[in-house]
Formats: sequence, structure tokens, C-alpha cells
Amino acid sequence: MSLNSTMRGYGAMARLLHWGVALLVATQIVIALRAWKLPLGNDKFALLLQHRSLGLTIFTLIVIRLGWRWANGVPTLPDSVGAAARALARFNQYLLYALLLLLPLSGLIMSQSAGTVVSWFGLFNIPNLVAADEALLKQMKLVHLLLNTVLFAGIALHLVGALRHWLWLKDGVFQRMLTGR
Repeated sequence: MSLNSTMRGYGAMARLLHWGVALLVATQIVIALRAWKLPLGNDKFALLLQHRSLGLTIFTLIVIRLGWRWANGVPTLPDSVGAAARALARFNQYLLYALLLLLPLSGLIMSQSAGTVVSWFGLFNIPNLVAADEALLKQMKLVHLLLNTVLFAGIALHLVGALRHWLWLKDGVFQRMLTGR
């Protein structure tokens, strides 16, 4: 099992980062939905602390993933994948990367504009990027919601594309993120 990606498959590090981030994003969705339903109180604040910390973790992992991708490259798509599908796949990948960087930043700004001290799992505080500001808080709530909506659409497109390669095209593209081959 190679750590590095090749032109034929993803290496162990790329697969670990991909599936780790996927698991954290799924966890984030569950935590956010649970917190949204709760009234203000300790249970809600505890969930939001986890949500913020996982968001910062995702941000860090995406930065690492982009560096790894830049240093190691990615497998090429088979010749059977047309130009339009290639362009759509590339666009959606970059969209997902951008969203997974922008969502934690918007959440951080949203939290700080509410006057909340943001920490990473209670181990250390994140320096304030903004002061408490009610108008900014309102804007950032909307931005965070809109970015999440686009993220859900991007994830859906990513899943549809993966399933298309696995179940319909049967071209091995799906298996490269599972086995590296």
C-alpha cells in the first residue's frame, strides 16, 4: 500500500484525508441538526463547542489535503470520461474544497461576531478575527446557511458522480478512492 498517489490510483494518505473529512462532515451535519433543535442552554453550547472544533479540524485537514494533492498529484480519469464530465468533476472538486475552507471561516466569524470565544476542543482559544457585531452576526448566519446549502448540492453531485462510475460506467474510478487501484 503506497502512501503516495499514482496516475492510476489514490495513495493511502489521500484516501485517509478524503474519508476522514467525509466522516467529519457527516458528523458536523448531525451535530448541527441536533444543536439547532435544542433551546439555549448547556446542551446546545456543548454541541456548538464540538461543532466549532470539528469545523476548525476540517479546515486544517483540507489545507493539508490541498498541499498533499499539489505535491503528489491525482490519478488521471480514463479516456472514456468525456470533456464535459471532466470539467464538471474538476469544478465540483474545487467547489467542495472552497466550501470546506469557507464554511469554518464563516462559522468562526459568525461565532466571534456573537461575542463567543472560540476554542479548539477547549485546549486553546482561536484569536479573534472580528469584534462582537450584531449586524455582522446576522450577515454571517445567512452566509453560513447559504454555504451549507451549496455544500449539500456539491456533496450530492459528488455522490451521484461516484455512483455513476461504480454502478453504471464500471470504469474503476470509484474503486480508486477505496482501494487505491
